[in-house]
Amino acid sequence: MLLIIHTTRHRYIVPREDVATLRAFNWRTEREQAENEDRASLAVELGPLLDPVDVSDKQRRHALIVPLRRRTIALLVDAVDNLVDHAIVQPLPPLLRDRLREPWATGVLLIDEQPVVQLDVRAIARSILLRRTRDTQEK
Repeated sequence: MLLIIHTTRHRYIVPREDVATLRAFNWRTEREQAENEDRASLAVELGPLLDPVDVSDKQRRHALIVPLRRRTIALLVDAVDNLVDHAIVQPLPPLLRDRLREPWATGVLLIDEQPVVQLDVRAIARSILLRRTRDTQEK
């Protein structure tokens, strides 16, 4: 099964099996609480990570929970929908895939005659953790 996730400006698809759980997330109250109480989890907005101008002003968000070995990453999006599991995702051609700055896009699916990019949320979560570790070591 695929999930359609919506940021403020874009929509993407994600394999459901790559997400441990989905939950509601109140950005204002839960972000500070999670960072202060639970160093094992980290909440990151997905929109600005993929597109710097894709910033949400919503307080109530959806969190895609992606567990890693040492930490759990919560990728915050505006909305999540289900998509039938028999959709055929076309892999990215090697020429395009090799030109990506980050290896986060894995394929494309046409939804209502519009291309929607499939994301590898596990790769995104690993990149977030690697960046945070590197930033911490540089301080």
